[in-house]
Amino acid sequence: MDAARNDAQAGAGANAGSALNRSIMQLLEHVDYRLITGGEDLEAIYRLRYQSYLRSGMCGPIATGMFEDRWDNLPNSYRFGVYFDGHLVSTLRLHYISREHPYSPSVDAYPEILAERLARGESFIDGTRFATDPDSAPAPGVLPFLTLRLGMVASCYFGQTAVLTPVKVEHSAYYARIFRAIQRTEGKVFPGVLAPIALFEIPCGENLRQTLERFPFFKSTPVEQRMMFANPAINRLTPLSIVPTAKYLRDAA
Repeated sequence: MDAARNDAQAGAGANAGSALNRSIMQLLEHVDYRLITGGEDLEAIYRLRYQSYLRSGMCGPIATGMFEDRWDNLPNSYRFGVYFDGHLVSTLRLHYISREHPYSPSVDAYPEILAERLARGESFIDGTRFATDPDSAPAPGVLPFLTLRLGMVASCYFGQTAVLTPVKVEHSAYYARIFRAIQRTEGKVFPGVLAPIALFEIPCGENLRQTLERFPFFKSTPVEQRMMFANPAINRLTPLSIVPTAKYLRDAA
């Protein structure tokens, strides 16, 4: 959530296009995504969350120096670290929520928006606990693109109604510009953080298709999608490392 403030200008307009696409494609050559379920890597993303949130005023001091919550270990939870040349630079958590698995921070925070829609069969990706280490960014403004690509891969795998992104209202311009996000609530208390957070929704369907066309670095192969999301609850101490596959789709086009 917090990284978007300084990066909102990075994607100004669909045709930032060619230069932006080339730049991110080149950076993806150095990126791997790690689906993390335990061990030292899990502690590392919790520390990164804490440092990011403390710096931005999203949380107060925590004695352990780590930020974790009760949604981290749900069976529909996917915790990712984003690594650039082997160094952790950002993290994002995703939940896939449906009538059968209606459990995530946004469901608890915004039941007036989501409960009825889930009951009638809609499904969502809920993206939370986005945190970055700006000092480790390979270039200004790129970490949101490299990180939020995870939500686009999830969308292609699950085929849900929409992606939910709870953010500070002042950060919403980035999400509206890049993903055509729609604000669904005013800012309100959100579990675990101090700042008021509003719920934004990124429609899928045609909007997702257009987003992938505008920003082909968000594309992924079915193999990458399955590696990320086919089984979140594997009891694994070492993370599953996944290489971005957008370049293969570009080269085949």
